[in-house]
Amino acid sequence: MIDRVETLTVADAVAEKLLGYISSGKLTWGQQLPPQRELAKKLNVGISSVREALQILGAMGYIEIKRGQGTYITEDPVVPLTKNLTRSMYQDINIRDLMEVREVLDTGLAVLAAKKAGKEDCEKMDRFVTELEASSDSDQDKAVRSDMGFHIALAESVKNPILEQFSMGIRSSYERFLDDVAHTAEGAGLHRQVLEMIKSQDPLGARDAMIDLLKHTRKIYLEEYYKRSNDEKDTN
Repeated sequence: MIDRVETLTVADAVAEKLLGYISSGKLTWGQQLPPQRELAKKLNVGISSVREALQILGAMGYIEIKRGQGTYITEDPVVPLTKNLTRSMYQDINIRDLMEVREVLDTGLAVLAAKKAGKEDCEKMDRFVTELEASSDSDQDKAVRSDMGFHIALAESVKNPILEQFSMGIRSSYERFLDDVAHTAEGAGLHRQVLEMIKSQDPLGARDAMIDLLKHTRKIYLEEYYKRSNDEKDTN
């Protein structure tokens, strides 16, 4: 069924107009906007519509209000992407979709890390893997933190702010997913294999090791999922 077209409010229209100016370059990232009254006059709308439009753009991450200085277009164009991605991740998530995102993202990060990670990056990842090896099968809370720490350090090691921000955008959902995955010595060993391939500057080896790790993670999650489902059936 085709839904009817909704009429835009004046505030929505102002927000879209300003977004158009940003995308076309008429407004640049980090640029200060005119005062609300002046902006309303230029756009030939009421000041209340401008105020509401700025609230919409602020919620989306496109603008920020600096106290005592005025309203500015966000300096970092990645911020709106991250903010909207994070918001969507707090909604009902399909775990299969999340797994596929991690398979694409983490495999690519492993390949890039094998090419770009420095000594300090590898040492940082090593600390998290060592913690994971020590806590798997014994302290699941610590294991989750160590697992997340490894993936954060992995994203940081590729020195690409867009990939790092994208990784941050799905981090909260991935952390909730990891809470449902039992951390085992086998999984810790697979993390170690990924790191060793990165240290060896072997992109294909890092890719294959990450694929093995993600297959293991999927298997462990599905085993736990079906176990919980069967337990729920038995209690009903």
